[in-house]
Amino acid sequence: MATDGAGGAWRKRPSTILWMLSLGQLVTWGIVYYTFPLFVVPMTEELGWSRSAMFGALSAGLLTAGLCSIAVGAWIDRGHGRLLMTGGSLLAALLLFLWSRVESLPVFYALWIGLGACQAVTLYEPAFAVITRVYGPRYKQAILLMTFLGGLASTFGIPFTQFLVERIGWRPALDVLAVIVLGVALMHWLFVPGPEVEAVPIAAARPPADGVATRSPLAMAIRVPAFWGLVVAFAGYGLAFSAMSFHLIPLLDDRGVPTGVVMAIIALIGPMQVVGRVLLMVGQRHITTIQLGALIYFAFPLAMAFLATGITDVYPLILFAVVYGVANGLVTILRGMAVPEFIGPEGYGVVSGALTMPTNVMRAAGPVLASLAWGAFGGYTPVLWGLAFIMLVAAIGFAAAAFLSKRA
Repeated sequence: MATDGAGGAWRKRPSTILWMLSLGQLVTWGIVYYTFPLFVVPMTEELGWSRSAMFGALSAGLLTAGLCSIAVGAWIDRGHGRLLMTGGSLLAALLLFLWSRVESLPVFYALWIGLGACQAVTLYEPAFAVITRVYGPRYKQAILLMTFLGGLASTFGIPFTQFLVERIGWRPALDVLAVIVLGVALMHWLFVPGPEVEAVPIAAARPPADGVATRSPLAMAIRVPAFWGLVVAFAGYGLAFSAMSFHLIPLLDDRGVPTGVVMAIIALIGPMQVVGRVLLMVGQRHITTIQLGALIYFAFPLAMAFLATGITDVYPLILFAVVYGVANGLVTILRGMAVPEFIGPEGYGVVSGALTMPTNVMRAAGPVLASLAWGAFGGYTPVLWGLAFIMLVAAIGFAAAAFLSKRA
């Protein structure tokens, strides 16, 4: 691998790049993604906005992230990861600073559309693409480590931000978070490789069929049937995950579950994501990508259906949190592994971005669709059965992708 000379060689070591990018994921997920709900109550109290209006800004940001994903992946494939991730972190810091001074709802929407674009260039998918360029055939182990640290993001971001909001107020808290994200921008500039560093091949490139030698990696990928199976699998997950993320608390409240129990169940899900990733790190040599996907897409609809039965007791809710949390932690790793294995190693960034776009669009739609279904059916039980069905369809999509990839 090329270096910047002896003095800067350590910055270009794959292990250094991996650890710094992983730390950046921990901080960026913890601040830019997970902390939004912590600002809802103080902002509605001070500014008089409705909660639905505020969550609309979040959905606009998620939609923007999805729409940007293909272009981001293409740029990273060309070696521009340093420019994109540094610029995204700098812009995120600026937008957090401006958020702390917001007074207008339209301005707030504009800020979150910008933050959505920042997420597209700083979170897992671009980081996976960079790591794949650096590690080549060893990308699976690197992605495991990155997602392990990233899984601690909510454990870091939520308590830290809640502490700031309670001690100094929501506006100064955002200023502190902006300064921290500036530090992430510096890490990205120093440690993410630029276009002067050649990508390490994941595997020997597949010989092109007659007449398609000049097609782009994305054009070839969308002609692979397994690609569309993964679209169904990950888009279905994106919808169900976002719906659960924003509706689990009101769902349990509607059932009369005590607030302390609700908070304990929510707090358990994050650590269970990390537990799932630790177990995979230990047993990664004994489980294939297909087996991992089968486990995930069996657990998700099972967890949704179990919750739909109306459980309110502590121990069944703990069981739900364990199954749901472990599966949710593993699906992030599955996304990073499935693209090169099922579709091919060429153009990892742009192909991964193409898969991310429908996933993020469904993430943006999930909370809204769940709210509409709740209003139409008068409760959350039909919503949960609907989510279980969606995850079954997603499971069929993954099974089809796995089957078709083996026939290619």
